[in-house]
Amino acid sequence: MTIGALHRAAGLIIAADAPIPGLPATTASRPPDLFIHLDSSAPWHDLPVEEFYRSEYLNADREPLVTVGRTSRGFRFQYADGTVVWIEKNGRQAWCRSAPGAALEDTAIYLTGPVLGFILRLRGQLALHASAVQIGGGALAIVGPHGAGKSTIAAALVTRGFALIADDVLHVRGMASGWMAEPYAYGLRLWPDAVGLVRGPGASLPRLTPTWDKRVLEVDGINLTAAAEPVALRAILFIEDAEPANEDAPFFSALGAAETVVRLAAHSSASHLLDEAARAREFDSLVDLVRNVRSVQAMTRGGKASFQAGIDRIQYWAADAVTGRAR
Repeated sequence: MTIGALHRAAGLIIAADAPIPGLPATTASRPPDLFIHLDSSAPWHDLPVEEFYRSEYLNADREPLVTVGRTSRGFRFQYADGTVVWIEKNGRQAWCRSAPGAALEDTAIYLTGPVLGFILRLRGQLALHASAVQIGGGALAIVGPHGAGKSTIAAALVTRGFALIADDVLHVRGMASGWMAEPYAYGLRLWPDAVGLVRGPGASLPRLTPTWDKRVLEVDGINLTAAAEPVALRAILFIEDAEPANEDAPFFSALGAAETVVRLAAHSSASHLLDEAARAREFDSLVDLVRNVRSVQAMTRGGKASFQAGIDRIQYWAADAVTGRAR
């Protein structure tokens, strides 16, 4: 392929035909780990496909938002809007065909999120559906279900001067010195109401894509900082909704190692696409990971008026957790 752009994200050097929105650019000299071919079908696209996953979420026509199948050469992601992505089974190459009339920004939502998360898993890496920021010398991972507010909390901390490590796809790598959070710090994806919470009433940010109302808080756009190198993972914040809404939220409850492992397994990237052997390896990795991190559950359903006070509490807990003082 003709390399039109090089990116660095989640510990990978990624080569592509053209710049991919949402992936930080790099001038790295080492060989690429992953090649993404835009507007191309895989050479083996006509091989028989065995479908093994259908999303439980449906579009307006009652079609699954994504189906995943495997062939002898790799995997095919078929999205309801017509986007198709093929991934080589060793995680070294990917090809994509955009939906009719879609902008590259739309296709990039898939490539920089679920596809990249799955590729990391194919390569034997541990990836979490999480956001992360650097506080002091350690990383705080923010984990929770879709819509829980992970990106909003991370954005609030970043606007206070903490460095962004990752949003949505967090690659944690086991090393001799411990588990490290790999930077993937292009920006944070926020809904318009979250922009108001983080940036103040009347604030606005550019759309993530021309066709989607979600906004992007870019770390290079408004003097925010991003981690340039891997950061030791020291603390994990699990986000849950408090019912009913509580102006004193967030309030914390400690989690033991076993429960932390179970919760992380539930929020690992592409876990529903892994076979039993890969899930067993993941469990072993998670057991090792939690030995040196502090974790807590935070009930976060406070009102708008108390949002920044809630971030104060999270910041205070995280600052202690990454230095080993939190209990």
